[in-house]
Amino acid sequence: MRLRPKSGDWVLAGLILLVIFLVPLVFVRQNTGIVTAIVAQDGAEIARIRLNGLADAIHVTYAGQYPGTILAENGRIRFQQAKCPDQICVHTGWISNPGQTAACLPARVLIRLEGTATGDVDVRLR
Repeated sequence: MRLRPKSGDWVLAGLILLVIFLVPLVFVRQNTGIVTAIVAQDGAEIARIRLNGLADAIHVTYAGQYPGTILAENGRIRFQQAKCPDQICVHTGWISNPGQTAACLPARVLIRLEGTATGDVDVRLR
């Protein structure tokens, strides 16, 4: 005996496909708010950069036992180079969303992003 799909089966399959393609759109978070990067070394602020609308790249250098350079572009920031032994800060890559941080622990440098972002879902799909 062979079972054949009925019209209700097709409706259910269509709904499942619709959910599969539409649900990820709910989780996309557009970062259109104002994002400010605070760069601090040994707890003292050395730079404050508004990342939204940067026309030119900004380089922030820091000194100490492990000097380095931070690169800020429109909407994002990262450790560009550092003289620290492990290079974890450089390999962290770009950060761009409020609440994210990047740190170079040997140099005691911290990049912290503050600001507002639209959307209330804490997931970002690419």
